Amino acid sequence: MKDQDWLKQCGKLLVYVGRPLGSIGIGMATKRPASAHKNAVKQLLDADSLLELLETAKSCPRTPEGNLEFSAYQNKVFERIFPGFTYQFCATSQVSLSEKGEMLDLNTVSWNLPDECIQSYMVHGHLDELSPMVYANPGRALNYTYVCRHERVEEHPFFIEHCHKFGIHHAISVGFLHPGHESTFLSFDYLGDENNIDWVPFNHIKIELASFPFALAWLYRAGIFDESKLRKMFLLLQGLTESRLLNLRKYINASLQSFDQQANDLGIRASTLKEDLALIRNSTMYKLNLTVPENRNTPTRLLDQHFGFLLMLGDHTAPLIETLNKAAH
Repeated sequence: MKDQDWLKQCGKLLVYVGRPLGSIGIGMATKRPASAHKNAVKQLLDADSLLELLETAKSCPRTPEGNLEFSAYQNKVFERIFPGFTYQFCATSQVSLSEKGEMLDLNTVSWNLPDECIQSYMVHGHLDELSPMVYANPGRALNYTYVCRHERVEEHPFFIEHCHKFGIHHAISVGFLHPGHESTFLSFDYLGDENNIDWVPFNHIKIELASFPFALAWLYRAGIFDESKLRKMFLLLQGLTESRLLNLRKYINASLQSFDQQANDLGIRASTLKEDLALIRNSTMYKLNLTVPENRNTPTRLLDQHFGFLLMLGDHTAPLIETLNKAAH
């Protein structure tokens, strides 16, 4: 069976069974109704989209030029799944921090931005008040309205001294902690120019979920995951709806909470959460060809074993933490 056919078959199962450069700006969206993006995450997680993402991550050379090509592809996909949404620039960064949150190393792929932008950040990065929040809250998409009032954002010293020099006026940023690391992050800064005046607060959760498969792909390109691991993670994500992925995200990242507590945070019934997790569990067993003794109720904890990579997304219902130091405590 061809890879594409195999992915499609597995993707149908859920239906059957049941930051240094640009942590800046205001949230993004357009005047289109929210319903225009209702199925954006589901569309990204279908078999064809994930297969295309995997093959593109493989085919783009692992060179500076290939990284820019892959970053441009990411922009193209976002425009496809979020009608009317766009961004003019993007910074994809790998950053290592000290225990005190000081930058130790920075590597950035700057799409549509000059190399001078990084040099400028190294001079003015101390003015960036949002990046510490991005790193303290992995998986959460944030913007500068978490630092100051919306109408004061472009008056912030970081904008005046750094951003405006490169035509950056709007942005939203999200960072993901490298697996097995405590202070190494992959971050996306989605940036817009002054003409992107239709942006209004965008649904940050959709940005988080849509960024996640790309984070996995970038980590594969960096050698953090091998191809087999990436294929398995994409297979497990395949076919999930936004609501089920959010329920699973909560379950994986809130292991100390009861089902009732998790459901309450999600705003749903505990029975709904359990039903969704059971469906995902059954789908996972099918996808991975797992078998259990007949008439045995396989524990939902089986999900912990296979979906541990969702720890990169964090708990989207948890209160935001101000700094990385506070997160460590």
